[in-house]
Amino acid sequence: MADRTLLSYLNTLSEREPEKRLLGEATGWLTAAETLHTVERLGRVFVSLGLRPGELAALRAERGVNTALALFALRAAGVLTVLTGPRQTIEETLSSCETEIAPRAMIECTGDGFSVRIDGRSHLVSLRDEAGAALPESSPYDPAFVIFTSGSTGKSKAVVLCEHNLISNLLDSQPLGAYFDDDIALGALPLEHVFGLVLLCGVAVLGYAVYFPEKTDIPGLLRCIEKEKITRMNGVPSLYLALAEHAADCDLSSLRAGFIGGGPVTAAQFAHIEKVLGLTLIPVYGMSECIGISCASWRERQAARANGVGRPYSMNELRLLAPEGEIAVRGPMRMLGYYGDKPLPPEAFFPTGDLGYLDAEGVLHLSGRKKEIIIRNGNKLSPRRIEDALLSLPGVTAAAVVGLPDEKQGEVPCAMAVGAVDEGALHALLHKNEWPVGILRVEALPLTASGKPDKETIREVLRRWRRL
Repeated sequence: MADRTLLSYLNTLSEREPEKRLLGEATGWLTAAETLHTVERLGRVFVSLGLRPGELAALRAERGVNTALALFALRAAGVLTVLTGPRQTIEETLSSCETEIAPRAMIECTGDGFSVRIDGRSHLVSLRDEAGAALPESSPYDPAFVIFTSGSTGKSKAVVLCEHNLISNLLDSQPLGAYFDDDIALGALPLEHVFGLVLLCGVAVLGYAVYFPEKTDIPGLLRCIEKEKITRMNGVPSLYLALAEHAADCDLSSLRAGFIGGGPVTAAQFAHIEKVLGLTLIPVYGMSECIGISCASWRERQAARANGVGRPYSMNELRLLAPEGEIAVRGPMRMLGYYGDKPLPPEAFFPTGDLGYLDAEGVLHLSGRKKEIIIRNGNKLSPRRIEDALLSLPGVTAAAVVGLPDEKQGEVPCAMAVGAVDEGALHALLHKNEWPVGILRVEALPLTASGKPDKETIREVLRRWRRL
């Protein structure tokens, strides 16, 4: 089943349930049949404009139905789609990448259609346009998408994924993720981010609906969940905690399940989110370079789900590299490679840069990032361990720890935290050399577009703060 394309899955869904609501936003819903017909029509238009299989087209991924249609249509045309975020111009995003990328076409949403620049010439494309060009044959193993790593610790990398990567992840997670026939997923995550991209592709592969909220601030998301009867979502811990904080007087009874990943969450926070929002949290672990690495099962008890990031996916193979326990993976969810580099051979393991271990039950636990390890007086310290200690303190809702240079000790840990910190209680949880040299209290952590703590910005803020 993973040997099919996204367009093939859309075809099957349209034949089986043509009237099923599939893509929604404030202006209304598209059914499965309407989605397929629009995708095929738009794909033929892209072909008629001269786009050919394997060529690069950059799509500025505004969150909404039009972007979803363009994304599927470009794949129907066989185009290698570079997904860039809406906060910057396409050119700004490309310039922030380690590798030079020169797409032949640049595409942006324009309300009821798209502005398409090809070879320096501009074209306006409507969703109602027709073209007689035939759609090419394509393979799920062809390069399909270029997405960018978050760049939270430096310049971003360009990751090349195929449809098979995304489809494999969705099929492997299907029995774990509490999916139901009437599911409506919240399309709040950036579509240029791997977590948002795989959610969108699930529309075709797993057949649930996605609704794109008009506003993505916390009150707007809560109103959307209540009004549209959202049943499932993907999110980072900070998003779930913010929703829980402001959920009073909202009817969120439609929520059933949510994947949670991208950052640490304590067992107490986990239980609080489930109690307030009334949903089952399913921890997942993945990254741009390997969409899915591990996942918990929604059928497990809360205590088991809150412990670690689940078991490795069945389709992948996981290895812990000595001496530090770096997680390495290979399998159908691993990227084809970085753009501009040679493709990775299928048998190659990808070292994630994350450190972790498997417990006696086979559950994976994360202990930090290899390149974020702090070496203080020759001792290797895990920022993740210090962050977990901070988060376990009453009143602390978010925390980030980075290493700062020190003339005498080499590096020292320094922290940023949301909420009041009882330093005496913190010291009791940590070894003396793990004690942060300073803790800056803030209203909110600087975050990347995907909702992760922006470690580069945090490091610079703490560096300036320490100099005062």
